Amino acid sequence: MSTETEGTGMGTKATEQHAWLHRLVGTWNVTSEMHLGPDEPPMTGTGTEKVTMLGDLWAYVEGEGTMPNGETMKYKSAIGYDVTFNEYRGCWFASVSSHLWKYHGSLSSDGNTLTLNCEGPHMQKDNATANYRDVIEFINETTRTLTSYGQDDDGNWHQFMRSTLTRV
Repeated sequence: MSTETEGTGMGTKATEQHAWLHRLVGTWNVTSEMHLGPDEPPMTGTGTEKVTMLGDLWAYVEGEGTMPNGETMKYKSAIGYDVTFNEYRGCWFASVSSHLWKYHGSLSSDGNTLTLNCEGPHMQKDNATANYRDVIEFINETTRTLTSYGQDDDGNWHQFMRSTLTRV
């Protein structure tokens, strides 16, 4: 059974997976803690994030925050559910990076955790890439977390950032 309207040019019909994206909508205060290395103290940052819907199919994010060096970073992202591939897909890009992060992932069975995987520039090696994972978890309807992991050369995942977002 297809969720595309066949032959009518009407496009994709929203599914329950798309309805989940509406949980992200709102304005959020962000506090982040980033670990740059095992012998380095954690660094913190703050910011805001505004999420709106583009129709019923895409959550559109605009955010701004402070980097560990005090520089302001602006970012945008979009997350949707791709009915063709039966997975969540999205992208993230920022004023401090030339890389377009392209996500693909899935929602947990309890509906509270969205895990998004991607490939991007290696943080310790020039001209190399690595695998990354962002995990969005709803604690309740006013608090969610975003935890970022990187995969090392041995296949182990290491957390390097955790943000707590509180609905305004």
